[in-house]
Amino acid sequence: MVNFTVDYNNTFGKAVEEAGSYNVKIMDSSTAKQTKKGKEMAVLNYEVLDGKYAGAAIRYHNIVWDDSTEEALSLSIKRLNTLMKAIGAEDGKQVNATMEAIVKQLHGKKLNITVDWEQSDYNGKWNLDVKSQQELKEKSEPNGVFRPSNGTKKAAETSTNPFGNSNQSKQATTNPFEQTTLENTDPFAKNSTTIDIPDKDLPF
Repeated sequence: MVNFTVDYNNTFGKAVEEAGSYNVKIMDSSTAKQTKKGKEMAVLNYEVLDGKYAGAAIRYHNIVWDDSTEEALSLSIKRLNTLMKAIGAEDGKQVNATMEAIVKQLHGKKLNITVDWEQSDYNGKWNLDVKSQQELKEKSEPNGVFRPSNGTKKAAETSTNPFGNSNQSKQATTNPFEQTTLENTDPFAKNSTTIDIPDKDLPF
């Protein structure tokens, strides 16, 4: 005997349909990869914790560790520091680990992310892109901006990017929290080499 109530809020494949600010936890499906150029990269997936999109996923937030130049290294450190502060990692803790070890320790950690619509250079589709990371807020706050049509040329014309104005092009409103090169958009790149790092060497 099958006995249940049809509930549209209790399904697989639930999606976040609006940009905005969301309380999330880092999903266990988050992993570490290597870019085609051999750089370590975290691929973070988030599950929304509250509100009308609770249980829905925001996927493929790529964070690349790039130490090829002083400027690239500085930006890489700032991106990871932003993430560590958002999850409440210990301030002043030295981190010396592979990206794989770091991502493993991130599983289940909670934070708030601000997301906006970005158009893929690969297939032209619009997806939610993480614009900032911060500590948990009182509640998730969708902003009412839904996915633009594929014919829309500028994300800023249909969404509210807190880091750019409505007259800027997609290129001009690049995300300061992640790499913008193509190598940062491949969640299926080669896996990084596994190296065991003691938990005491991680800040969380």
